Amino acid sequence: MQKVNRPQHRTSGLSVAFVENTRYLKKFLKRFVSNPQDIEDIVQEAYLRAFLAERSQGIECPKAFLSRVAQNVVFTKLKKKSLLNAKDLGEAGFSSSRDTAASADEEAEAQELLVQYCKAVAALPDKCREAFLLRKIYGLRLKEIAVRMSLSVSSVEKYIRQGELTCKAYLGDFL
Repeated sequence: MQKVNRPQHRTSGLSVAFVENTRYLKKFLKRFVSNPQDIEDIVQEAYLRAFLAERSQGIECPKAFLSRVAQNVVFTKLKKKSLLNAKDLGEAGFSSSRDTAASADEEAEAQELLVQYCKAVAALPDKCREAFLLRKIYGLRLKEIAVRMSLSVSSVEKYIRQGELTCKAYLGDFL
């Protein structure tokens, strides 16, 4: 019987790191996102982006690279969400009196502020961060958050206020 030479598929370091660290990546993302389905989507998108990047460049630390790509995906999604919220405010009559496009400096400053804001939110304690994001990003009512988190409404209010104060203090240098 003749042996058939089949092409061997080399598993990339990134793919191995992804399989070995999926749980870690999901736990890491819980710092930024509370919805399990969103976390799954972000993990998949991060892997795809990282895989495509790996095809064009070598990646020395796949686990760290995956974490960074996942964090960038979260920031992008938060930015889109905040832009949508700002657009909604503008349509409601809360737009700025300036209708001119932001300068490059203003855009860079806004981008840095968003990154710092995300870092501030990520630094919040778990329950505080979850309540804060459910209110500020997902727009849930206090009662809905209380039910979802199995807390009293007053506890939810306390966590949201704590999140606001902590973020404000964290961003003090940037405002």
